[in-house]
Amino acid sequence: CLPLFLRDKYDYRLDTNDFMSLLPHLLMGVLLLVAGTLADWLRNSEVLTTTHVRKYFTCGSFISQGILIVLAGHLNSANGSLLCLIIATGLGAFAWAAFSANLLDLAPQYASGLMGLSNTFASIQGYLSPYLIFYVFGDVIMENWQHLFYITM
Repeated sequence: CLPLFLRDKYDYRLDTNDFMSLLPHLLMGVLLLVAGTLADWLRNSEVLTTTHVRKYFTCGSFISQGILIVLAGHLNSANGSLLCLIIATGLGAFAWAAFSANLLDLAPQYASGLMGLSNTFASIQGYLSPYLIFYVFGDVIMENWQHLFYITM
């Protein structure tokens, strides 16, 4: 939906700038290393318990992502909105550092299958959302994008 949002609201073609398409995932990859290392340090130095690290990382990540997504819908600048969405995607690394190890704790012998199954269900919304947007909103206008970002949050 990001290319549709940028095209409809700002007349910005994301497909002409490959680096901007890469940047959210690149930032997440870098922040995954930071988040994992920070989580391990917080646990090993006994600053926080495992439960607290996971709760703080997950909640902090999801709350900041929600705020940035809503902010992106209200900004009048393509670069500002894109920056908010890039940072929001990158901050997802802290949630990944928190909940991805949970499957190993719950069922170590089935963790790979459970991760595949959970990622399948988590990815379904990404495939269906462009179709649902047009079904729910019809013609996507700027105000509808703001509503969509509130629903996403």
